[in-house]
Amino acid sequence: MGIEEIGKPGFRYRTDFKRPGSDLIDAYKVLMDQTGCLTGNVGDCLGRMAAMDSRIKGLSQGMKVVGPALTVKVPPSDNLMIHKALTLVKPGDVLVIDGGGDHAWALLGFLMVSTAIKLGLAGMVVDGCIRDAAEIRASGFPVFAAGINPNGPMKNGPGEINFPIQCGGQLIHPGDMIVADDDGVVVVPQAHAAGTVDKVKAVIVGEEKRLAEIIDGVTSFPGLDEMLKQKGLG
Repeated sequence: MGIEEIGKPGFRYRTDFKRPGSDLIDAYKVLMDQTGCLTGNVGDCLGRMAAMDSRIKGLSQGMKVVGPALTVKVPPSDNLMIHKALTLVKPGDVLVIDGGGDHAWALLGFLMVSTAIKLGLAGMVVDGCIRDAAEIRASGFPVFAAGINPNGPMKNGPGEINFPIQCGGQLIHPGDMIVADDDGVVVVPQAHAAGTVDKVKAVIVGEEKRLAEIIDGVTSFPGLDEMLKQKGLG
């Protein structure tokens, strides 16, 4: 069955989207397990401009997310289309929500997180607020959000699902890879996800080598003197 588009611009959804292959998703998960904090390495391989704004951070220390983005755009005070999105997710998806960065209402709480857990989502990223913070933290489910507010949302619409959105200053298309950890959230465009893996591996190897040098007493940044000479300081 093909992907259907239901509704009109501003109030519409697509029934599905193209996801990266499971092998590619697993490759990022392995790298996350290897380093424990992968976003910096991935971001360095994407021009150092792939991270969401630092407003969006994990609800608890140690939360980690790797998976393809299912995108949702909603008004700042309404979660009707987030509920609809939860009927379209597949296990391993990351629900990425553009709520305009508003801090006056929560877009979701523990009931929706409980639904996400039951459906096998990998995590949520919310450019907006959440509530029921203590219960969500206790669940261990990875939620990255711009803030916390007890005001509940309405359910009137409009909204869009599985269309490009802005979240934390980054453009996200459905199926882009989301990598999130204690340092923040990085977006890997699906078209570049496969080619970035080997680059990240090389960065990790280089950092491990440099760490060994520091332990051995080589503390000056490699090439520092030459860099300064090129800038007229030597």
